[in-house]
Amino acid sequence: MSDEDATYTCSPTMRVMPVVLFNLLVYFVIGLPNAIIGAQFVHNTLGFSTAIAASTISLQYIGTAMGRVIVGHRIDVHGPKAILRYGLIFCTISGLLMCLAALIPSFMGLNDTSRYVALGIALISRLFIGWSESCTSTSVTTWNLRRVGPAHSSVAISWNGVTSYGGIAVGVTVGQFLSGILPNIRLLPVGIFATLLGIGGIILLTFYKAIKPLPSKGKPMSFALAVKKVLPYGAALAAGSVGFGTVNSFLALYYTDNHWTGLGVAFGVFAACFIFMRIFVSGQIDKHGGVPIAYMSLVTEAIAMAVFCLVHNPTGGLIGAALTGAGFSLLFPAMGTMAVRTDGPEFHGILIAAYSIFTDLTIVISSWFMGGLRDHMGWGVMFAVAGVLCISGIAFSAIFSRIPGCGVPKNAA
Repeated sequence: MSDEDATYTCSPTMRVMPVVLFNLLVYFVIGLPNAIIGAQFVHNTLGFSTAIAASTISLQYIGTAMGRVIVGHRIDVHGPKAILRYGLIFCTISGLLMCLAALIPSFMGLNDTSRYVALGIALISRLFIGWSESCTSTSVTTWNLRRVGPAHSSVAISWNGVTSYGGIAVGVTVGQFLSGILPNIRLLPVGIFATLLGIGGIILLTFYKAIKPLPSKGKPMSFALAVKKVLPYGAALAAGSVGFGTVNSFLALYYTDNHWTGLGVAFGVFAACFIFMRIFVSGQIDKHGGVPIAYMSLVTEAIAMAVFCLVHNPTGGLIGAALTGAGFSLLFPAMGTMAVRTDGPEFHGILIAAYSIFTDLTIVISSWFMGGLRDHMGWGVMFAVAGVLCISGIAFSAIFSRIPGCGVPKNAA
């Protein structure tokens, strides 16, 4: 691959495509086992509870959050290609561990020992794919920020989201197909395919020319300082992540609990609105600025939660899902473009990592909190609280921006 200087002869979107391909690959692998490893393998095959099966999926987000703390600084020091390679290696290891977990019950028989050994290996595989996600997503975003320049930072950040959700959606479908190849060992074909994709990604990356890390004019930035710098933008992202995480985690249960049909359509509209806004509307961020677009996104999500509260039928569910996807879609790139401007490009890696951790942790925490709220107070209260938290992001963002050292662009007076 030619270096980033040569890429300036084409459009910003075409500049990001060669690198964002790796993000698509890893998120495709993330999606592959999502419909299999929890419900089919951990619950049905190994016989563990639905709570443990659900934690198998959510453990990935914990691994991603853990990785963010480390990878941002490493990218700034060693360059995005070096850390992206680790992401692909972790992706491959995750696939191998899925294969091993799938084979344990067959070789050892299904007993208490084999059940817990297989579960432990499956959980470790989820941590590895979480670490892979943090390495890959942060590296690809940082690399593409260099390729397109600050004037088109929203393009680099937006396409990461498109490939993320697109990759997961396609991966889930392919994973379900692969699981039918060996009905008695459903997870094994999924693990094999994930391993091969990881290896393929490592081989493909060798043909890319690395970009040199930018020299730092001062001390390396600590993760705590990076969090402080992006706090006003991260606070808004966290608020919006509550609404997004609530719908993502509970929409299926909401439809099932009310005996409604059309869940697949609702999820499809949710994803379609998200991707549509990222592809066709994200250019407004560079024209109008990140903060106004982000505040509009938070208001849209709050309206979505109000629809869930007030329109208690499948149509309300469909409209609420559509507005949630559309609202959250532009929030991440809108505030992300502001977050990376709080210091120089030599610190883009750690700034993106610090900013992204707000959504990782919020999705994990809010799923636990909202689940308890729903169990004790019902669906209406759960969606109402999510809506209030979404709109409160505007106030929190404004308040934190007044703290010295928070959210101030590097070139500000």
